[in-house]
Amino acid sequence: MAEGTGRSFAALRAKVDQVDNGLFALRGDLADRVVTARDDGDLVEIGVSSTGEVVEVAVNAALVGHVAPAALADAVLRAARRAQQEARRLVADRTTYHLGASTTSGDTA
Repeated sequence: MAEGTGRSFAALRAKVDQVDNGLFALRGDLADRVVTARDDGDLVEIGVSSTGEVVEVAVNAALVGHVAPAALADAVLRAARRAQQEARRLVADRTTYHLGASTTSGDTA
């Protein structure tokens, strides 16, 4: 193997190890994170995992009896969308932190 090829391979291997370590750290960082959001009227709070899966739902007991079922459903959807959007932002931020800006797509919407 030529000396230049050996150095190129070593540099590539170092970069692969760096990315692998970053991915491992990212997985650990996001594993137990729960992002919460509320609707505008504070009727509902939704918690989602870093993948956007709904893992918590809380309803304001003092208000729920005073709203129509359709309003409650709308509040749940709005809070869930907000929480999922925030989870996407969190993942993008943590990915940049662990892997660097060059590895993220920039699409957090």
